[in-house]
Amino acid sequence: MAFWDWADRREHERLTSRVQQLETVVQELCRRLDLDASALLEQSTGASERVRRLAADGRKIEAIRVHREETGLGLADAKAVVDRL
Repeated sequence: MAFWDWADRREHERLTSRVQQLETVVQELCRRLDLDASALLEQSTGASERVRRLAADGRKIEAIRVHREETGLGLADAKAVVDRL
């Protein structure tokens, strides 16, 4: 069992490192192309920065409520968006 715990931890560390590298690349591309990364993220997810922040903070119910207010979506659709964040 300890081996799998170690292997899982190593995989998590590897993936975390890769995500950080990719985030750095995206930030640099946005800077060079004079793009607003938060606006691009909002377009791709359909969620505002406020909703993304609430979801990231673990406040999913509030994120769903705010997303519904901002977009007029129904409960199931707003929940689906927040669940994808």
